[in-house]
Amino acid sequence: MQSAASVKPVERAGDARKVSVAQILVYELRVRDAMSHPPITALPTDTLRSIQQLMKRHKISGVPVRADGNVLGMVSLEDIITALDEGHIDDPADKWMVHKVISLRDHYSLVRAVAEFERHGFGRFPVVDSADRLVGLITRGDITNCLMHHLERRAEEAVAHEAALVAARTVDEKAQRYVFRAAVKSGDFDHAGKISQRMRSVMRARGIDPDVRRRAAIVAYEAETNIIIHTFGGELSVVIDPDKVVIDATDLGPGIENTEQAMQEGWSTAGRLARQLGFGAGMGLPNMKKCSDVFEVKSEVGGTTHIHSEIFLKKATGPL
Repeated sequence: MQSAASVKPVERAGDARKVSVAQILVYELRVRDAMSHPPITALPTDTLRSIQQLMKRHKISGVPVRADGNVLGMVSLEDIITALDEGHIDDPADKWMVHKVISLRDHYSLVRAVAEFERHGFGRFPVVDSADRLVGLITRGDITNCLMHHLERRAEEAVAHEAALVAARTVDEKAQRYVFRAAVKSGDFDHAGKISQRMRSVMRARGIDPDVRRRAAIVAYEAETNIIIHTFGGELSVVIDPDKVVIDATDLGPGIENTEQAMQEGWSTAGRLARQLGFGAGMGLPNMKKCSDVFEVKSEVGGTTHIHSEIFLKKATGPL
């Protein structure tokens, strides 16, 4: 049994800890929120000429090729141009399409989708559901448009909410304290992020600074998903005091073998299922540390792990 390993509290890093609304949205939103649906598709027997006309009509540069609801391949504008140059524009799609297609699941977080775009450099991905049925298509532009839409909606909601909070802010804040604890089940991917969303709602209602809300939400989200992915279950607690937000995550094991290594960005022990569901990118602990003013990890191999985070409150400066 190894002794507990810990990461000491870190000094405040100023602007390095700033988290934008868009950054928190890519955690909360899913691919299904941004994708185009139903997707414009072609059949494997369709000619490249007909697909070219399809692309022109809909002003798109790539089309999934499907049969019986499943993705068989992709035809891009580059494929069309190559076939045209070689005199094969009347060939069927299945002779020119890319057969090994990488798809995204509709329940992936947008942060996972962004990572996949960066990793592969593709212009688009077909989107499939849990049964591998084609349900949509997503591009970088779709993600940008989705974020802009939600940013506008958040801004409108915040302005209305700020007006309602004016009277509430005259209440003695020292008498206010919010405590929330919730059990987190191992493997419960469907409910990942629920606790962080509830916490943000409470902080918004109390008029807490938007940057603090976003940072605290990321810490809570990452702590919750860490328990879901890597442990036998545990508990997440949130305490909102007049001067800080305190988040504690305690699991039932099996502990972290190398805490220093686990703090490195991109290092992950997540299993295949977690990765397929869009989790386990190896950014959990680094993201939590980045967003915290005080951060500690204590873990015992074969035992429990306790993560402690504190985010200091500051006076609200704007409606978002």
